[in-house]
Amino acid sequence: MLKAIMLQLSLVLVVTGIALFAGGMVAGVSALLGGLSYVLPSLLFAIRLGRLSHVAAHGKVSYPVEFFVGEAIKVVSTIGLLLLGHALMPGLMWGWFLGGLAAALQAGFFAFLFKH
Repeated sequence: MLKAIMLQLSLVLVVTGIALFAGGMVAGVSALLGGLSYVLPSLLFAIRLGRLSHVAAHGKVSYPVEFFVGEAIKVVSTIGLLLLGHALMPGLMWGWFLGGLAAALQAGFFAFLFKH
């Protein structure tokens, strides 16, 4: 799961580089904020799942319930970070902001290239 998150982060950094080159500093920061709004909650979710898998192996916790609770927390955290990014950067370039978010969201489609 951490490989998928590293792929997400890599694609966000590529989009950020393109934004810096094409649109300047504000575009680059906008793309980075948009992408990190999804990558950071995903990273925390993966760490949480890694810890839960050890506990669930001993039957102390219901893994499916914890998975869906963690996923709900991830979605709420992503929305909160998107709103925070909008609030902290008044001159946000929405196209690049959503481009960074889209790069993080679509990283799964490229995961088949890095199967091993």
